[in-house]
Amino acid sequence: MGWLEKFKRFLYRKKLRFDAKAVSNAERKMLNIKNAQKIGILFNATRAEDIVSITSFAEKLKQSGKQTSILGFQHTKKKELTDPQFINNLDVNWFYIPESEKITEFHKKEFDILIGAFVNECLPLEYIAATSKAKFRVGTFSDETAAHFELMINTNKNQSLDYLLQQIDHFLNLINP
Repeated sequence: MGWLEKFKRFLYRKKLRFDAKAVSNAERKMLNIKNAQKIGILFNATRAEDIVSITSFAEKLKQSGKQTSILGFQHTKKKELTDPQFINNLDVNWFYIPESEKITEFHKKEFDILIGAFVNECLPLEYIAATSKAKFRVGTFSDETAAHFELMINTNKNQSLDYLLQQIDHFLNLINP
C-alpha cells in the first residue's frame, strides 16, 4: 500500500470516528428476527452470485412479514446504475466516504436490524453501518469494525456470503432478548 492510499485511509478513519461518535447516542438493543419489523441489508454487489444470494435472503425476510431494504456497493464507475438499491464508486468521495441521495435515503430509514452482509473489507459499506441509527447492527467479525456492530459473526473458516447469511439467520433466530 502506497503513501497516498495510507493517507486516504487515515482521513477515512478519522472522519468515520467523528461521524460514528455523532450517532453513538442512538438507541441500541438486542433484537431477534421475530421481533424486528424493518431490516436493512448492506452488501458488496460486485459479484452476480452475491446479488442473487442477497435477493433471495431479502425475499425470505419479506415473506415472513418484514419490511426489507437493501443497498449494494458495486466497485465500478459506470453511470448507468439508476437502480436505487445500488451505489458505486461515483457515490463515494476521494477518501471512501459514501455521499449520495441514495445513501441519505437509506440512512433516513429507522431499521430495527441492519445487516452488514459483506465478508471482505468494503469501506463505503463499513461507513454506512457505523453511522447507522439502527437499533441492532450485525456484521462480520473484524478488529477494525468491532465498534460498529452489536453482533459480529466470525467467518474465518468460510469466507462465502452464503455462509455468512446462514450464520446471521441462525444467530438472529437464537437471540432471546
